[in-house]
Amino acid sequence: MRNTIENIIKSITPMAIILVTAGLIDSCNLNDRWDDYYENAPEKTGENILNIIAKDENYSRFYNALVEYGFETLLSKNQYFTVFVPVNSAFDGLPEYTEEEWTGILGFHITYAKLLSYEFSDRDLLTIMGKYLKMKKGTDGEVKIFESTINMDRVDNYCRNGVIHEIDKLLIPMPNIYEFIMSLDSSFSILQDFILSMDKKFIDYEKSERIGVDDNGDAIYDTVWRTENYFLDNVAGLNHESEAYTGFIPGNDHVREALSEVVEYFGNIDDLDEEAYGQLLYITFSGSFMKGTYPHADIPDYIISVTGKKYDKSILSFQQTDLVLSNGMVHMLGGMTIPKSFFLVPIVIECDRKENRKVSNTIYPIEVKSDTRATNGSFLFYGCAFVNDYVEYTVDMVLKTKYWFIWTGPRQGPSTYQLSVKDEETGEFIYLGEPVDNWAKGWFIPVESGSYTFNKFGTKTVRINIVDELPVIGLNAIYIDYIKLVPDEVYNP
Repeated sequence: MRNTIENIIKSITPMAIILVTAGLIDSCNLNDRWDDYYENAPEKTGENILNIIAKDENYSRFYNALVEYGFETLLSKNQYFTVFVPVNSAFDGLPEYTEEEWTGILGFHITYAKLLSYEFSDRDLLTIMGKYLKMKKGTDGEVKIFESTINMDRVDNYCRNGVIHEIDKLLIPMPNIYEFIMSLDSSFSILQDFILSMDKKFIDYEKSERIGVDDNGDAIYDTVWRTENYFLDNVAGLNHESEAYTGFIPGNDHVREALSEVVEYFGNIDDLDEEAYGQLLYITFSGSFMKGTYPHADIPDYIISVTGKKYDKSILSFQQTDLVLSNGMVHMLGGMTIPKSFFLVPIVIECDRKENRKVSNTIYPIEVKSDTRATNGSFLFYGCAFVNDYVEYTVDMVLKTKYWFIWTGPRQGPSTYQLSVKDEETGEFIYLGEPVDNWAKGWFIPVESGSYTFNKFGTKTVRINIVDELPVIGLNAIYIDYIKLVPDEVYNP
C-alpha cells in the first residue's frame, strides 16, 4: 500500500509543477492585459449616457430627438451602450422623416456594447436596430463610422452605462434589399406581391397571454402573432443584415412580357387560381437573386441563383445598376427573360418524404426503409392489404404540357402496381400504362408508365395503386422509391 501511494505521489508531482508553472505564466499574461486595459481606460463618471448627452449643448438636437422618439428608458438602463453622437450641425438641411424613420435613424447610432477608442479597428458593429455600422480605420489615424468621421478629440466620454463618441454627420441607415423592394412604387407590385404571398401568420403561444376560456372550454389568448416567410427564411434572406445578396429587379411590364413568351406552358395568368399563380411567380423570380454582392462589372458570365438556377448573364438587360444597400446590391432591369431551363425540368417525388403524401387507410403500417440503391438512401413501405389501396402525392408547378411518368422501388412483395393521375375536369383518377408485377420488375429498375397531358398549370395529384389481388387475400403492400414526371420536350427514353 505504501509503495502504491508513493508511486501515485511521484506521478502527480511533475504534473502539479507543470500546472502551477502554466498558471503563473497565464497569470502574468493576464496581468499584462489588465495593465493594458487600465493604461488605456478613460476616466469614468457615475452618470448615465442620457444625462451626459443632455449636458453638452452641442448635442442638444440629438438629445431632443432621443427624448421625442422614446429612447429615454433604454439609455437609462444599467447595461453598456456605445453611442455615436452627432453634433448639432449634422441636423442642418435634413429632409422630413416619419416617426418610424426617426426611430430607425436614432437606433442606428447605438450599439449594445462598450467600445473604447483604443479598440477602434476595421469592423462591423451591430446596432440596436439590427443593422450594421461599418467602422474603417485609416493609416493617418482617422476613423470613419459609416459615412461619418469620428472626432478623435471628443471620444471616450465614459460613464456608468457606456461610452459616447462624437461624430460629424447624422447616420442614415440604408434599406436592405427587402426594404428597398417594398419601398418601390406599384409598377413593381408583382415582385412585391410574390414575396408577401409567402407570409404565414402564427400565434406565438410563448408570448401570448392566456386570459380565459370560451363557452367550449377552449383557451382564449391576448394574442401575439408571429409571421414567417418561406422565401425570406429559407431561400433568400433579403431582410437579413448579416447575409449579402445581389438582386435583379424587373418591373411589372417586363414580367408580363416575359410571361407572354412562355404562355403555352402556363396559360393565361388571369385564368390561374391563387395557388397556381403563386407557383408561377416562384418560377418567374427563381433567377432574380444570387448570393454575394456583385457590381455590374463583376457579375459572372453564368449566374447561379439562390434557387440553384444557372443562366447566362447575356439574357439580362439593365436600366440602372449598382444600387448599394445595407445587405448587398440591386440592379434594375430594362427587360426580362424566363429561360425554359427554369421550368422544363423533371419533377421527382421522393416517396419516403412525408410532405404532400397521404395513404388510402392510416390503420396500415407505413415506414421508411434504408437501402443504398434508393435515390436518397431510403424508400417507402406501405403495408396495405387490398386492391385499390394506394399512396397519393400532390405535386406543385406541373406545366400545361405532356409528361412521361417513371417510377421504381425495391423487388419486394409480389403486388401489382399501376400509376394514376387525377383528371383536372372530372376529378376521377385515370390509370397510366399497364399494371406491373413489382416482384417481376427487379430491384430498383425504372418503370415507364406512359404519358399524360395536363391542360392547366398548377398542383396535380398522382397515385401508385394496388390493382391486382394476390393469391392470398390481404397481403398486398407498396414498396416505392420515387415517381418522376418528365416533360416531353426533355424526355430521353
